[in-house]
Amino acid sequence: MQDNTFYQFRKLFMDYFSFWSLIFIGLLIHLFRNPDQMKAFLKAIPKYISSFRVGDFEVQLNQIEQKLAETESHISVLEDESKRLNELYSKFDVNAPVHELESTRQSLKSLAGNLDDITPVLDGLKPKANPADVYAAAEILRAKRDTSAFDALIEAVDRIASDAKLEQLRYHTVWTLASAVHRSVLAAVKHTDSPRLSVDQLRRAKGAMKKLHDNPHVQLDRPDQPSRGIRGPAMHALNWIEKGLKKYEQQS
Repeated sequence: MQDNTFYQFRKLFMDYFSFWSLIFIGLLIHLFRNPDQMKAFLKAIPKYISSFRVGDFEVQLNQIEQKLAETESHISVLEDESKRLNELYSKFDVNAPVHELESTRQSLKSLAGNLDDITPVLDGLKPKANPADVYAAAEILRAKRDTSAFDALIEAVDRIASDAKLEQLRYHTVWTLASAVHRSVLAAVKHTDSPRLSVDQLRRAKGAMKKLHDNPHVQLDRPDQPSRGIRGPAMHALNWIEKGLKKYEQQS
């Protein structure tokens, strides 16, 4: 009988797979055919099994469950922040006269003080963002002066300054972005011996603000009083960037 091909194949299979392995495989097949039971099974695993080993790698299920809970909680917070911001954005006309935007500016300033996570705001700095989102992000960052958002802010300013028409953004929005850079650099440089921005960050900011200051379209903003237009905060930012770089030179 041992010469029987089927018998030899079955014996090889049984030698390779343990009895419990076969039961486990059968259970998996059953669960895949019943998705609701599969969900319940996966949810119950951490209650009965604290870990399992795959080769030399041990997986701690309770740690995975904790990390997933933390991630879900963080996502929930971000969704709440995004909802709050989107609700506010929808209530104003970004192209309204500047004096009519004053109440919006005050609302955004108040919101900035209550934001624990700046991440949702940064969507307004991405390419092709809605102009209202760009303005709202600029006003919030101008009020918050959060150095954790500095790289994203400089990247956006550099990109906008590279466009002949400033990505079709109105002057007031670009002025607000430039002012946000100025205030962020001021906060990071003025009251500390060692700036809270790195040399590399300051140099990239210098390149972006110079590009913005020299943009031909920007030159048309308040040609009679350049300091009242975009070139005003751009020049202020450049001055404080230079002071920050000099502080680093004095340390070396």
